[in-house]
Amino acid sequence: MKVLLLIVSLLLFGGNAFAADEAADAANRAKFEKECAVMIAPGGPCADVKTGGGGRRGCVAKPENIEKATPACKQVIEEWKALQK
Repeated sequence: MKVLLLIVSLLLFGGNAFAADEAADAANRAKFEKECAVMIAPGGPCADVKTGGGGRRGCVAKPENIEKATPACKQVIEEWKALQK
């Protein structure tokens, strides 16, 4: 019985952590869309990368692209990298 209670409490804690990660990722994605719009717009270095899964943020994070980004965009990418850890 104690083991079952422990398992249930661990699952609840894990679910809350996952929800927080999802919320943080969604907030970062929204900031990315705003601050890095030039990088992902048609004609930008990451325009051809599909939406979702971090592909566009990963493209912008590449050394050859990040140096072209605005300071605000660079900050969003740094926040995204911190979320990955």
